[in-house]
Amino acid sequence: MPKQGQAKPELGRTPTFDWLPTASARTMSLPEQIAEQVGNAIIKGLFEPGHRIQEQDLADRFEVSRGPVREALRILEKDGMVQILPRRGAQVTQLNVDEVNDIFEIRTSLFKLAAQLFAKRPDPTALERLKADVERLQDLAGTASIDDYVSAVYRLNMMVAQCSGNKHLRNMMFSLAHQTLRYSRLGLSTPKRRQQSAKNWRRLCGALLQKDQLAAQQAAELLVTQSRDTAVRLLREQEEQSRIRRPAA
Repeated sequence: MPKQGQAKPELGRTPTFDWLPTASARTMSLPEQIAEQVGNAIIKGLFEPGHRIQEQDLADRFEVSRGPVREALRILEKDGMVQILPRRGAQVTQLNVDEVNDIFEIRTSLFKLAAQLFAKRPDPTALERLKADVERLQDLAGTASIDDYVSAVYRLNMMVAQCSGNKHLRNMMFSLAHQTLRYSRLGLSTPKRRQQSAKNWRRLCGALLQKDQLAAQQAAELLVTQSRDTAVRLLREQEEQSRIRRPAA
């Protein structure tokens, strides 16, 4: 969220990470459309952790009543982006180390399973598409903005989930991805990490092309754990800096 004196972000023009509140992007309701815009703004950092989101402010921006806004905030609460407090409204959730470890522990298991199932019964057309996207990822790692790179990685994750062939696994990964995007963006915040990520995606793609289930699982685990470790390190550094800046009682 902009600091005092700064202009408010144009939510309708916020570059998207392709984060969507529903797997059926073509049939989004009005609250889901609002949740999409606000969710992407939270991921990008336009709404800072701890900031209160006023229902009427959003209603005015989107030129709607407060009802759809209230429903949109409930969607964002379900995906861990905001917390709705009694008599205080919605507040953007804080990023914290414990949540990183908890969420990424689950994400590691799901992504490893999805990669294994993809390698077990690969779709030739999907593999060719994945290969092309992974090849482009290397260029993005060196030249694109962090937001463009994270968006590309998000699409690759969803492609692996889709190609697992397990509808319930896909839906679980889709939902969990919403909660991890802010941490993933933090974990890919340096050019070095993006280069490392692109290399790991090539490793996973190679394992899938070879139909090597064990290698696919290992590559998938590496992708998630390295992102987690970087996010944890940076969050701890931020916490330490906050303690240093905090005046003595």
